[in-house]
Amino acid sequence: MGAAMSLSYVSASQATFLPRMTQKKKKKALVVFDFDNTIIDEDGDDWILKLAPGREAPDWLRQTYREGFLTEYMERIFQYLHDNGTTPDEILDSLKKILYTYKRQDVLKFIASNSNKFDCIVISDSNTVFIEAVLKGGGVKHAVNNVFTNPAHFDESNCLHIEPFHNHACKSCPVNMCKKTILIEYIGTQAQDGVVYDKVVYVGDGVNDLCPCKGLSGSDIAMPRRGFRLIEKLAKMSLRAKLIPWESGSEVLAVLAKRLYLDILLFG
Repeated sequence: MGAAMSLSYVSASQATFLPRMTQKKKKKALVVFDFDNTIIDEDGDDWILKLAPGREAPDWLRQTYREGFLTEYMERIFQYLHDNGTTPDEILDSLKKILYTYKRQDVLKFIASNSNKFDCIVISDSNTVFIEAVLKGGGVKHAVNNVFTNPAHFDESNCLHIEPFHNHACKSCPVNMCKKTILIEYIGTQAQDGVVYDKVVYVGDGVNDLCPCKGLSGSDIAMPRRGFRLIEKLAKMSLRAKLIPWESGSEVLAVLAKRLYLDILLFG
């Protein structure tokens, strides 16, 4: 797939479950990114509250949060922002000011310039409006083949709404998203289309990245962010994938550059 491919947001209903395939087809490496605190150096849901009165959610609203039900909580946050006069332009302009993690844009541009060797997807519990604004604002939208995240839209009154991505049977993940399920389904769908991934590089930071990392194979690489919860969880378990922590985009870029170099040596 060429680097100029337009960004695609994928709904759960578009994916078909298939096992990972190993037939001799077009082989590539798949790079998977989380969004909050991985692509960007912030949590977008916290960032947007800078637009609220007092730059934070009131206590009564924070107390409505239930663990594992982030989308329903953010729906209430967006309604609160709307009720207090926040406009779509203010939301979008604010999102474009979020900083990327150091050298993350370099990583995405490297992937785009080597799209014959790498595919790139984002799997995030954020939402389509946030991710679209950030990738477009950062000039790296073309580097991402597909985004799997919660659908969001502005209604006729200019209020932002968010919906759960899918239903799933995993007991370890939030009710609206199992990243392992999404990843397996994507790999299977791509195999149907003749693209087989012989390596997955998974880059994340949070607890909801644990489930997909546990499902990686011995040929894959899990890249948790230093100082965040994912690396703490992975340190307590045996993982089949190789573990390479990251602090900036430099570590990810080194992994991908090594893969590219080895491919050139082996296949020219």
